[in-house]
Amino acid sequence: MALNPRIGATGAALIAGALSLSLIPLLISAGIQACAHVEAPRGGPPDTIPPFVVSVEPDTFAVVPGFEDEVRFVFNESISERAIQGTVIIFPFEARPRLKKGKDNLRVRPLAGWVEGRIYHINIEPAILDLFGNSMAEPVRYVFSTGPPIPANQVQGVVYDRITNRPLRSGRVDMVHLADTTRYGVATDSIAEFRLGALPLGDYLAIGYEDLNSNRQADAFDRSDTLSVSISSSDTLALEFEVFRHDTAGPQIVEVRSVDSMVFELEFDGYLDPDADLLVDSVDVRSLADGQPIVLDTLLHGWQYDSWRRARVEAARAAAAAADTADAPEPADTLVPPAAALDTLAPTPLDTLEDAGQEPAVEAVAPEPLPQRRVIVVSEAPILPGSYVVRVRGLLNLSGLSAESEGALEQPEEESEQEEEPGGKSNR
Repeated sequence: MALNPRIGATGAALIAGALSLSLIPLLISAGIQACAHVEAPRGGPPDTIPPFVVSVEPDTFAVVPGFEDEVRFVFNESISERAIQGTVIIFPFEARPRLKKGKDNLRVRPLAGWVEGRIYHINIEPAILDLFGNSMAEPVRYVFSTGPPIPANQVQGVVYDRITNRPLRSGRVDMVHLADTTRYGVATDSIAEFRLGALPLGDYLAIGYEDLNSNRQADAFDRSDTLSVSISSSDTLALEFEVFRHDTAGPQIVEVRSVDSMVFELEFDGYLDPDADLLVDSVDVRSLADGQPIVLDTLLHGWQYDSWRRARVEAARAAAAAADTADAPEPADTLVPPAAALDTLAPTPLDTLEDAGQEPAVEAVAPEPLPQRRVIVVSEAPILPGSYVVRVRGLLNLSGLSAESEGALEQPEEESEQEEEPGGKSNR
């Protein structure tokens, strides 16, 4: 399995979204419930048991060359006319196939008919009602073929929000078959996991995304992530998607803030790649008064600076506790990490054993740093009060794009402590 560049929903749409809806497929592993036939007796209490499918024709996983009929789903009881449209999806993707409802059955076929030599998936969402208003408890996932054997492969995984590293519970995953651009897909469950099976063999563009407008396809405004995978007849692939809103241009400075006499902070209009190297040559600072450059020492991602400060605070507290001086002061804000210390920084400190020569039983793994919009710039010497122009180039955002931008730094006068005498006079 190889990773694609993070092209996002805009690029994916060129492959998957530019086709008519009838040319795109989704997949689903099959599972049809079969239970005893239950009906509410006439004149008795209302029926509270939801409807469920008791049989399907053709059978699930059937291979039926030349099939021209409808797929017939039979329920355990009479079903309502309400909420039928929009609950059935066919893959390759067709959002509104032709439906016919009988008393206790639902017949399904594509608007243009079945295509020979395809694997079809039919999803029935749990919105179909019985005559008492009870809704289906579980979705139906059905698979059959009009020619090729149905493979026993499977793709499963989880969709994360890249900015927070939390599961995305409103996500979807599409598998676009590159040979014919047909599309199969599925929604994530309540813990942001997904599972798809019985996919045609070949190369795929896998798209994880947040379906904001519920149209079941990745749009340019959706947060998304893409992977390139190949699927054989018996593969079981585990995929992780880290979705974010993709930029179409490189990062631009929106604010420059002075932190102290040697440190200032850059804020950008989008999230930066937290793993990208930061080079001092990427930032140029010059005085507006005489054009003289400021020599810089270090550039830090926001997470690196926060991690370093957190480690210093914890070290100071530990030293205070060991010395039994709980009121020891925290480290001064003016201190900054030396460049040599950057390689040791992690989003949170790793657990280690203090005993010399002992190895930890389980090696701690540093969590993935979260993207931020901030970069911390450290100079070699104090920056004199005045106005400066800051030019930046080469910084990468999450979409892998860079740009040139500039901002203004106002370095304030340092405040001096003064003793005020009666009458408003002051002495140093």
